[in-house]
Amino acid sequence: MKTFYYSFILMLINFILLFAQETNYEFELRGNFGATFTSRSDYEETQNLEWLADLQFLFNYRTDNFHFDSDVLVNYGQIVRTDEIPEKTQDLLIFTLMPSIRLIDTPSVRLFLQTKGETQLRKGYMGEKGTNFFDPLFLTNTIFIGEKNNLITSTENQKFEITYGIGYSFQQVFKKNFTLESEDLPNSDVEFINNPSAIFRCDFYKSFLDDISFSLRINSGLDFRSGFLKSIENSRFSAIIISSLDVYFISLQYVGNIVYDKEISKKRVLGQSLTIGFTFKL
Repeated sequence: MKTFYYSFILMLINFILLFAQETNYEFELRGNFGATFTSRSDYEETQNLEWLADLQFLFNYRTDNFHFDSDVLVNYGQIVRTDEIPEKTQDLLIFTLMPSIRLIDTPSVRLFLQTKGETQLRKGYMGEKGTNFFDPLFLTNTIFIGEKNNLITSTENQKFEITYGIGYSFQQVFKKNFTLESEDLPNSDVEFINNPSAIFRCDFYKSFLDDISFSLRINSGLDFRSGFLKSIENSRFSAIIISSLDVYFISLQYVGNIVYDKEISKKRVLGQSLTIGFTFKL
């Protein structure tokens, strides 16, 4: 495993040195925090504090031929009650690394390698199954051919970029106590799954005034597992949607994460939050 990642890093360095022409960097660090306090007095006096925080990191590197896109999302929230152990309501860590190289100018065709990790930070549940720190970790490497288009002219005040393609995925499920639906007991610490896949990403940003802006990011993937032609349930779909309306340092933000995977749960795994809070950007 270490050898693979060392080779991957060396490959990125070589690409950067080879295609370092008219470079363009994009960096963003964004945080958001919101909280709600409630107090009730009926049969007994109760106070609840529910808070939700998230951190987003974005770094893109562009040359004429080589692109490197990366992003990290941490989303966590919990309810704190008097004389009770805090209960988490949101727990999500997703990171994506996606280098690509241009193969054909017209039509525009690129070769992508996307590495995407999905996990949780603290002990809890995914569907009806118990989870813990990095247990499980879904690490998916996808090689795909596709296109990256700017639907409008990108400036400091606006951006609308979509990326899509089809390819092949190699997924590793790292787990310790987490069991898949096809297991009675954990068979091993790592499960390997490979299948054809489709990728769709969207990145939209629009600034209306100096201190008012709207953004939307979508990162989704569909894996066509064995038996997909017989039943659509024999597939895995995951999507993360982040939408935000910012007015000065106040933000109205929606975060939605949905996973359809019969190996995790027979039902969908869905987490959503809508938060009004304070935000910062770098």
